[in-house]
Amino acid sequence: MPCALTETNVLDVWENGLGSTPAGRSVLLASLAAPAGQDVAGLPLSTLNALLLHLRSGAFGDLLPCVTDCPECGESLDVTVAADELRALGAGGTAAPGPGGRTEPAVATLTAHGMDVTFRALTARDVQAVDPGTPDARRQLLLRCVLHVSPPADELPDEVLEDVARRLPGLDPGADPVFTLDCPQCGHRWQAPLDIADHVWADVSGYAHRLLHEVHALARAYGWTEAEVLAVGPLRRRFYLEASAG
Repeated sequence: MPCALTETNVLDVWENGLGSTPAGRSVLLASLAAPAGQDVAGLPLSTLNALLLHLRSGAFGDLLPCVTDCPECGESLDVTVAADELRALGAGGTAAPGPGGRTEPAVATLTAHGMDVTFRALTARDVQAVDPGTPDARRQLLLRCVLHVSPPADELPDEVLEDVARRLPGLDPGADPVFTLDCPQCGHRWQAPLDIADHVWADVSGYAHRLLHEVHALARAYGWTEAEVLAVGPLRRRFYLEASAG
């Protein structure tokens, strides 16, 4: 059965994710909402996002507050995204029904520059395998999508890989949710991506820090251990915090 994000495990989840890469953290978090034993790293990115959204909704609600800056004038915008909006883009919608979603990456074939290229949607394992700091990271990532080339080629031209890249969003809707935003200050319109995994990690990290501060305050006030503090429910813990502060 999937495991929820709770006060009992949030500190362990946060600690385990601290030393990981963003891609590794996304797999760690999504695994909490996945069926036991599922190969989360091998899931299409839209399904991974569906799991992350399911986890986030259960722990923190369906509204995702976001902050972004207008690329034209630098104005800061506060934007609230609803989970249903993300599902409509494919992160848990028709491309990934339910929190489990599609379990195998979709496959397609294109003909470009005299080659027939069969490719698949990206998975979390692909993202984990490529160091984003390397100069050819984008090419490495696209090459991982390619399953078969006819006639065989020792090296695929960049033009062919770019054709693959242009078709990936249609192959896996919801892999990279993008929203159209309008700046109220200058009227500029642009496309802004939303990294669901990064958002969920920020929520988990913020909650873990608040919980650790509560543990610290009550340990100093009453001499309780971390386990003893966490054994007290949130409402009673809040009372003790207020009482000790007074």
